[in-house]
Amino acid sequence: MKWRRVLALFDRPLRKNTIVAERYKIESVIGMGSYGVTYVVNDLQINRYKVLKQLRQSKQRYESGRKSFEQEKMILQTLNHHAIPSLYDHFIWEKKSFFVMEYMPGKNFEDYIFIDGYVYTEREVFEILYKILEIVSVFHSEGIIHRDLRIPNILMKENQISIIDFGLAKWKGEDDERATTYEGEQALMREVHFRSDFYALGHFSLFLLYAGYESNEKKEKPWYEELTLENYNREMLMRMLQIKTPYYENVQDLKQDVASALERMETPCFKSF
Repeated sequence: MKWRRVLALFDRPLRKNTIVAERYKIESVIGMGSYGVTYVVNDLQINRYKVLKQLRQSKQRYESGRKSFEQEKMILQTLNHHAIPSLYDHFIWEKKSFFVMEYMPGKNFEDYIFIDGYVYTEREVFEILYKILEIVSVFHSEGIIHRDLRIPNILMKENQISIIDFGLAKWKGEDDERATTYEGEQALMREVHFRSDFYALGHFSLFLLYAGYESNEKKEKPWYEELTLENYNREMLMRMLQIKTPYYENVQDLKQDVASALERMETPCFKSF
């Protein structure tokens, strides 16, 4: 439709080598979400890579778009942790809204699985999950729910985990005006409750467990029948994915169960990446 073509032109990303606010040189586009466009930039004042996020111009005209963009800034300002991007700057340039974040080192798990072809043992998956939950406990303690803990938004370098993209994050108890538009799995992942992050991490864990998996079965089975897992790990994932009650309601209970599972499994054998 014509209006969609117009919006696409309106939201076209800035070109490579564009210098924003006489300081930030565009190196590449790394993401185009529903509200923002994200770039890797070089901060010319200190010659260091950072991440620049721009509010889509088509969203800048609407209060909901501006509110979402401002909220991500506020959340990053609230959090102060080495595994979460720091907020450095925010400004208006040529009537466009921007903020600048820390560039987090590492590669996301989408690339590890689908480009590099990494395969993970059951123990490695739960070691990674425990490291993620240590970071989740930081923002959950502030009442912040990420709501988008997918494999592209979780990075690792030298066994150190970081979490990015708080664009959909909300404070516990906050309303979501789009709630009625969500269905199925998306409704569970976007719920403004801590358990939505555990649900997302259940799917994250399954992605890792299925990496390299080949089935000889002609008939498709549910994951809890198909994957060979320790019973306690299977039950934990079923609770995270809200298949089995009681569902996890807070991060400390889940962390404790993951720690207990690791103690029951064999000696650590974490590979280097």
